[in-house]
Amino acid sequence: MFSSKGKGSFLLMVSIILLLAGNRATAAEIQKISSIQHVYVDDEFIGSVSDESEIEKMVLAKIVEAEADYPEYTFDKEAQMTYVQENVFNAEIDDEETLKVLEEEFAVKAEAYEITIDNQVVAYVPSKEDAQEVLKEIHLLYIDEGELAEYEESQEAGVLNQPMALNEQGSRILSIEYSKPISWKETIMEPDKLMTVKDAISLIEKGKKEKVIYEATGDEELEAIADQYDMSLGQLLQLNSELEEGKRLHKGQKVRVTEVAPFVNVLVEREVLKETEIPFERKVIKDKNLLKEESVVEQEGQEGVQAFTYKLTETNGELLSETIVKKEITAATQNEITRKGTKIIPSEGSGTFAWPADGGYISSKQGHRWGKLHKGIDIARPTTRTITAADHGTVEFAGNAGGYGNKVTINHNNGYKTDYAHLESIDIEAGQKIEKGMPIGRMGSTGNSTGVHLHFEIYKNGVLANPLDYISQ
Repeated sequence: MFSSKGKGSFLLMVSIILLLAGNRATAAEIQKISSIQHVYVDDEFIGSVSDESEIEKMVLAKIVEAEADYPEYTFDKEAQMTYVQENVFNAEIDDEETLKVLEEEFAVKAEAYEITIDNQVVAYVPSKEDAQEVLKEIHLLYIDEGELAEYEESQEAGVLNQPMALNEQGSRILSIEYSKPISWKETIMEPDKLMTVKDAISLIEKGKKEKVIYEATGDEELEAIADQYDMSLGQLLQLNSELEEGKRLHKGQKVRVTEVAPFVNVLVEREVLKETEIPFERKVIKDKNLLKEESVVEQEGQEGVQAFTYKLTETNGELLSETIVKKEITAATQNEITRKGTKIIPSEGSGTFAWPADGGYISSKQGHRWGKLHKGIDIARPTTRTITAADHGTVEFAGNAGGYGNKVTINHNNGYKTDYAHLESIDIEAGQKIEKGMPIGRMGSTGNSTGVHLHFEIYKNGVLANPLDYISQ
């Protein structure tokens, strides 16, 4: 459609042409000028019409049909085709023919977003949100969703630009990049070519087949090479016309094969903090004051902690490089210190006997008393009630012995034995080696006793002996 100014210029130009041709143009002839519409679909000329209303009806009908088949998509009537108007004389236009061509060739297209990787269109999705989700899901093929969310949050807050460091075991993403440029833009596309986010991701994850060169490392069967690259023998021969079925490749010979390569690689740089335990040392100190069988832990051992900070580079989830950028000891070790006895208790007594109580006096000697023999001596009124072994030996008995009450018998393995009776408690056990002066129990009044005291007996070669012949108060 011309503007009024443009129309006047056009008529003036026509008049000049007619005058130059030697003709006289009448007003009636000038009125024969008419407007037509040239119809284009995807920038391709389809035909011309004098009235586009029938085309609009046809397009609308096709859109209604498409909306019924694809209710989830958006179809815009204005985006389906374009018109270019022209004013011509004596137009001879076949509207029906143009409409017929459109009926056969015109395909309704839906609003779509085209996803491009390295200038190659790989998928179409219905919406901008879907395109954004596809880009996110590419990340999630190789990155944990929680990690990705944390990274995006830190990017928004600018946290990674600050000199912060991990203070506990774990990792964080420092950067995410694509190996090839990825973009998306708005377009229109046949609805049957649109993909769901899931299908688009599946296609991208599957990758594409690329031709590469394989070099034989030795004499190799063609079938084995084809299997290695998930090809049939026929496909391998088709790519390499110089090969013959049944022949073998020799070392160094090269052939063309196809392998699946990802559309794009996801490059991730991480910072990782890992802690390892530093084992503590076990130190043993010999102690002559402890028996050889005894050991005492003087200081508990405690493992130290060493922290390593790494920078990792990954491609599609596979580790490419690992570099230690920092290491420090965050907790020092504490060595275990054990005192181990070296003192050896002789299994045989010395033949001389020590006073078996802590002080005290002899309240009753050995001899006849109350019509019967008092076999030993009684020691009473001690400083403390601790009873000690009179000489080295082995505990032969430790327990209750009727009238003796709680009783201990020590065999000194040299023909002598000693008995300790009426004990309140016993601190050793049968079979135990005993050193002269070692505590064996507590003075008491168990059994047939007249009060708190120690009844002490000595035997030599099984014969009762008088303790006063061997010990003195």
